[in-house]
Amino acid sequence: MLNQFIRRKNQTKAGAFGAAATLFYALALLVLLSLQAVAGDRTVDKYTSFHKSHQVGIRLGAWASQGEKPADSVPTAYEGLYYLTDFTSGNAYMEGFFAYRLSPHFAGALSVGIVSRGDVTLQETGLINRTSFGSMVVYPILLKARFYPLGAAYTRFHPYVSLGGGLYYGKHDVQIVTNNIPLTADLDQSSETKLGYVVGGGFDWPVAEVIALELNAQYMPIKFSKNLVGAKDYSSLTITIGVKYLFRSKGEKR
Repeated sequence: MLNQFIRRKNQTKAGAFGAAATLFYALALLVLLSLQAVAGDRTVDKYTSFHKSHQVGIRLGAWASQGEKPADSVPTAYEGLYYLTDFTSGNAYMEGFFAYRLSPHFAGALSVGIVSRGDVTLQETGLINRTSFGSMVVYPILLKARFYPLGAAYTRFHPYVSLGGGLYYGKHDVQIVTNNIPLTADLDQSSETKLGYVVGGGFDWPVAEVIALELNAQYMPIKFSKNLVGAKDYSSLTITIGVKYLFRSKGEKR
C-alpha cells in the first residue's frame, strides 16, 4: 500500500513537471517566432491599434488531465452504493474572457471556464429501484495579469505570458433521475470550491480592425481537500483557440 502511494505521488509530480516544461518550451518558441517576424518585416502593421484595445471573446479547445482518474466503480458514503464513472484523460473545454488593456505591455483579464470531466451513474436496486445520471463538472473562475513582451511592436503576432489565480469550483451534478424520489443530499450535491493559481501564455493574431484570433495554453493545479467522485486532484493543461472582439474605451481615439 505504501509503495503504491509513493508511486502515485511520483507520477503526479512527474505529470505536473512535464506539463510545466511543455508550456515553457511552447511559450519560448512563440516568443522566438514573433521576434523573427519583427526583425524580418518592417512594414507598418495595418492594425496598429491592437496594443491599445480591450478584448472580449470565447475560447474552445482541449482539457488534458494532469491529475487523478477515479476508478470505474467508486464507493459512496452508503454501504452497497457505488458511483459508476466514465472519465477520460482529455475533455472539451470552453472559456469566456474579458481583458482590459492597461498599457501596450500589460492587461488584466477575467475568465470563466467549464469542463465536464466525465459521466457519473448511481444505480440503486430494491425497494427504491432508481438510477441517476450525471457528470463531474469543474468551473475555473480566474483573474490574470497578462504581459506582452513586444508591446506596440509592428508584428502580425503578439505573444504574451499570464499569471494569476482565483476559484476552482467542482461539482458532481445530477441531470436525470429515473423516478420522482429525490436523491440523498450528499450524493446529489457533492461539491467544493478551492483557491488556486494559474500560469499560461500564447499569442494574439489580429485579422481585422476589431477581430483577433488567439492560441492559448495554461496550466491549472486543481487539488480539492475532499474526494469528488473518487478523486481530489483535477489539475489540467488546457490548449484552446479563441476569437475576440477588440474595442476601445468610449472617447478614446484610435
